[in-house]
Amino acid sequence: MTTRAPKLRVVQWTTGKTGTAAVRGLVGHPALELVGCYAYSPDKVGQDVGTLAGIEPIGIIATDDIDALLALRPDCVSYMPFRPNFDHIERILESGVNIVTTMYMLAGSGYGEDVHQRIAAACERGRSSLYTSGVYPGHVAMTALAASAMCTRIDRVSLLESLDMSGYANEKMFRAMSIGLQPDDPAAPGMIEANCGSFKEQIRVLGHALAVDIEEIRFTAEFAAANQDTDFGFMKLEKGQIAGFKGIIAGICGGRSVIECRFVWKVGHDMTPNWPTEEGYVIQIEGDPGVQVRLQPLAGAHFAAGGPTAMAAVNAIPQVVVAPPGIVNHADLPFVTGRHLLTRTSPNVVG
Repeated sequence: MTTRAPKLRVVQWTTGKTGTAAVRGLVGHPALELVGCYAYSPDKVGQDVGTLAGIEPIGIIATDDIDALLALRPDCVSYMPFRPNFDHIERILESGVNIVTTMYMLAGSGYGEDVHQRIAAACERGRSSLYTSGVYPGHVAMTALAASAMCTRIDRVSLLESLDMSGYANEKMFRAMSIGLQPDDPAAPGMIEANCGSFKEQIRVLGHALAVDIEEIRFTAEFAAANQDTDFGFMKLEKGQIAGFKGIIAGICGGRSVIECRFVWKVGHDMTPNWPTEEGYVIQIEGDPGVQVRLQPLAGAHFAAGGPTAMAAVNAIPQVVVAPPGIVNHADLPFVTGRHLLTRTSPNVVG
């Protein structure tokens, strides 16, 4: 009989859309135990975390007392706020607690070299690790790396996320990305590029994993305008306002694009230009042989929901806990999988 190791203790940091998905994935996880939760909003402090996540109460109360959470001696923090608090990150890491996060700009110097060095130093002091993932950027790139092993020559790797995001009720995020502005607003290109900083880090991580020296990262984008006034329930768009965008973040080596993160993001389908969407991800490797991988949700599922983003980080926790201290990326860990999850029972599985 195989004896399973004790569950790793996890604190969830915030309960937004992705954070609540992480809570739902942690509850009942065969290898992980949710032991605490940090609440950013004062109105969430004192509430049961299960209630905050839209499930049955679980007996864990959300708090903003960081000392109390670290006193729980967690093995890892699942860090998923809307924006990072570098003081919190430093404090967690230097206390000896590892972090997994969906904030991919923390993978490198996306927040500045000073922040990168500060986090690395905290890892060294605490002998802890920080790992960033998510779906895109994140796990889609790991799928591309797995596919690349079949090639004898690689000319270009491109990753595409192509989605109607109207099912993702996050007006704050969309407005920050320029949704709702006029297409000719001079602020729009800078806003969308600023929100693609994590993809620039993804390019660098992929370049490192594939032993390519990225000399430059270029960004291009174009905008689509809504054809009519539309109320999505969580936000309204007027005719002529930005309702979608299409773009490329390209890693340049030897004067040509060798690694590309592409996107087609739309809020609804009634816009001009009206680019088609794949409703998922397309990985394409140009080389010998050429390889294409498509990742699409089954009926009733949606990649724009928080679950796939959260679980790509959560399921890495066992590998991160035993990783060497520092900021670790895909190439630094054993391949992250849904290990242990086949043992979970599901009311939808029969036969």
